[in-house]
Amino acid sequence: MNFLVIGCGSIGQRHIKNLITMNYKVYGCEKDPLKARYVREKYGIEVFSDLNKALKRIYEGAFICTPTNLHIPIAIKVAKKGINLFIEKPLSNSIKEIDKLSAIVNEKKLITFIGCNIRFFPSFKLVEELIKKNKIGKVLSVKVECGFFLPYWHPYEDYRKGYSANRCLGGGVIFDDVHEIDALYWLFGEVKEIFCFADKISNLDIDVEDIAEIFLKFKSGIIAQIHLDYLQHTYRRYYELIGEKGMIIWDYISQNVQLYSKKINQLQVFQENINISREIMFIDEIKHFTNCIESKENSINNITTAKKVLEIALACYRSIQRKEIIYL
Repeated sequence: MNFLVIGCGSIGQRHIKNLITMNYKVYGCEKDPLKARYVREKYGIEVFSDLNKALKRIYEGAFICTPTNLHIPIAIKVAKKGINLFIEKPLSNSIKEIDKLSAIVNEKKLITFIGCNIRFFPSFKLVEELIKKNKIGKVLSVKVECGFFLPYWHPYEDYRKGYSANRCLGGGVIFDDVHEIDALYWLFGEVKEIFCFADKISNLDIDVEDIAEIFLKFKSGIIAQIHLDYLQHTYRRYYELIGEKGMIIWDYISQNVQLYSKKINQLQVFQENINISREIMFIDEIKHFTNCIESKENSINNITTAKKVLEIALACYRSIQRKEIIYL
């Protein structure tokens, strides 16, 4: 299979490296000449500066790794060529033209997948398995935290110029950390009520929110709180799930899953069998995408699913503006 990676920043280069490791033929497309030259020299691949020229070749799939605001316009152009789509998260920062893209995808019978690497992480998959096996009974409440200091995130570049820091590029901690919304949607399904506090409270040179407190009520009755920030000088990411019969704690950093259940009346810690390279989740989501292309089956996170996750994120912003609960 031949693949085109559009946007050769950090996540684009990660996909390039993994695709090459998996013995696929890879091409890049990057308008920044310095970045294009770096990628060309480091990975030994052809890198186009113009998307129209890049699309003259034939590809089985394209990875869209540009700033969020460009995802849909580029995806429409690529889909018209009959190329399957891997779009990095989030699907977009706007609902506009998603239906147009969906129509092209359906007409040409394309496979779409929106990046959701957390779903493929072994320790998180264990959390899903424990829930499905009813280890803590009915889930009642969830608390999620994800925080890091934005200038530390990509220390090799000026954080002020990245998409995370700029509203016009689709930045802000809610869109940037949409993984947490996606993960809860994956586990618990439809959300019916949303309330959100968010603001820019630090002296970071950004024009987006650097902290958010999101409250979700699912149709199942589960109430969840998600804390997101660009402020913590140490990276933290963990989930606490409270059930009728116990509790699960997932720590992304330590790759540690803790289970407390009434049945055994003690804490179980799972680690050794799930403590592997984090790169595996990026490799496995590529495998899922390529398997879907070969089998012509829908991916676990196609445009329809990712649109619902985006609608939750957009509802957070409406809640901030209106200072009220948003009903979906």
